[in-house]
Amino acid sequence: MTGREFLLDHLAVPGVQSLDGYRRAGGFAALTKALRSLSPAEVRAEISRSGLRGRGGSCYPSGLKVEAMAQAADPERYVVMNGEEGGPGAFKDGRLLQGSPFLILEGILLAGFAAGARHGICIIRKGAKDTRCRFQEAVGQMTEQGLVGTDILGRGFAFELRVEIGAGVFCCGEETALLESAEGRRGHPRVRPPYPVERGFQGHPTLVSNVETLANVPFIIDRGADWFRGIGLPAEPGTRVLSVSGHIRHPGVYEVPTGTPLRRVLELAGGARPGEEIVAVLPGGAVSGFLPARDFDAPVSQEGLERYGTCLSSGAVIVFSDRCCFVQVAQRLAAFFEQESCGRCTPCREGTARLREILEDISGPRRKTAGEGRRDAWREVPPPRPFALLEPLVETISRASACGLGRSAGVAITSALRLFPDEFAAHFERQECPRQVCWK
Repeated sequence: MTGREFLLDHLAVPGVQSLDGYRRAGGFAALTKALRSLSPAEVRAEISRSGLRGRGGSCYPSGLKVEAMAQAADPERYVVMNGEEGGPGAFKDGRLLQGSPFLILEGILLAGFAAGARHGICIIRKGAKDTRCRFQEAVGQMTEQGLVGTDILGRGFAFELRVEIGAGVFCCGEETALLESAEGRRGHPRVRPPYPVERGFQGHPTLVSNVETLANVPFIIDRGADWFRGIGLPAEPGTRVLSVSGHIRHPGVYEVPTGTPLRRVLELAGGARPGEEIVAVLPGGAVSGFLPARDFDAPVSQEGLERYGTCLSSGAVIVFSDRCCFVQVAQRLAAFFEQESCGRCTPCREGTARLREILEDISGPRRKTAGEGRRDAWREVPPPRPFALLEPLVETISRASACGLGRSAGVAITSALRLFPDEFAAHFERQECPRQVCWK
């Protein structure tokens, strides 16, 4: 083991998926240390000092969330695990959940102890039935062993855990939509403030954390904040677990210290497939902008990638080769966001449909003409290229949408338009696909 890729090293330990195997691998050492030697305030301080940031979309400092939760006046508090991993190219949370369920559960217990919570909910997306059943079994085993219940390890700490089925839709990855779904309603994002740490599940303070974020907590408490800060970048310490997919030789889950050049990630995944050349990647999945090959030395970090006009988000790295038509990719991304929109706010609900229609007209072999109905009224505007409407439409959706799904729906599309303008022009002006992929 290198110590630099500690999460995947941990998953490689034989038998770590079982309770006995997890204990043999040092499992629950952090929980034991916290309950016997540390106060909740000391655990919060260690998390804050580690510099851990959320491994979901916003990369918000975890210490600030835990501290805000602990200051809440309401004594009934919840920790919710966000296992609604459903975006294109995202599968690393599933690897962590299946590979070491007790690690994630220990992270939930530590977060609960630090934040003064007594209730934990593991929300796992609808399609992951095997993972959900495994978690239910793990919670039952921990209850039998006194690791969940009214007096954990005989230290007076009470914490109950349950496993719930997630809605299985992309918008429920947003924490307030996740809570709406958990309460039995349609997964619509809430207006913030108040934030979940102030008013979350059933109106009580709630700490919502991503799977990978929770997986880091036991290592931080066991090995110390200084150890964690010694890995990766000072501003974003630790590692990032990445889902690498697309036109790459060895798709899979990889872990690298923050600050590692993205080019190194592609090398770990085997590089381009035979006869192909990697042209661009989406480093943060569908919500990120395209990063061209000339910028592959960009660091794996949220702030580092933002300097290149994109983001890391949940770490779904999707690779695109020269065999790919980026007009077709943009059209499919627009269709994805249209399908996954919760429909609550008009800019996202209607705007994503318009994006898809414009891109279908550009990428299809026969474009529609004006006057085919009110939904096609935009086609009566006579700019030289209808895709000139794309960027202002994306701007409107981004500014007026209620949640991150709408605000990010057009990021990849506009970046594709800026990076590959000749491809878009060829499709519209000559009805040709330069890469001979989608049509002609």
